[in-house]
Amino acid sequence: MYQRIYEAYCRLGKGEQAELKRCNLKNLANAPAYFRVLKMTGLQDNQQTLRILFLLVGVDIAKDDEQARSVADALIHAGVKEQHIIQISRSGDNGIEYLKRQLIRCKQLNLNSIGKLAQYWGDNARRNLLKDFILAEQD
Repeated sequence: MYQRIYEAYCRLGKGEQAELKRCNLKNLANAPAYFRVLKMTGLQDNQQTLRILFLLVGVDIAKDDEQARSVADALIHAGVKEQHIIQISRSGDNGIEYLKRQLIRCKQLNLNSIGKLAQYWGDNARRNLLKDFILAEQD
């Protein structure tokens, strides 16, 4: 599912990709390019698909799995501080907007890692992000 969404996003024209990059999560739901992605993938118009596309837009996804980093690992390599991750985990549903700002700084993100985080975004996903970040930071 994540691969289909990302490939559909990559098939969009540069103008439509730029339109999606400028959207926040709320505005993305009404963007024509979002509906084009839905048409190409055959997925339903729901919050999960919306969040997945929102996080995939404008981030550096790794081309091969060997170089790919999990979200927590990529955040550490990008120099994101623990305090920012705590803020993301405490900010409720708005935390996805803060997370996106940090993910733009990251390189070589694993598509499945970011997709699962977006799909299951909620209290448990935010808690697991903080846990994974702290555990990966200590290694």
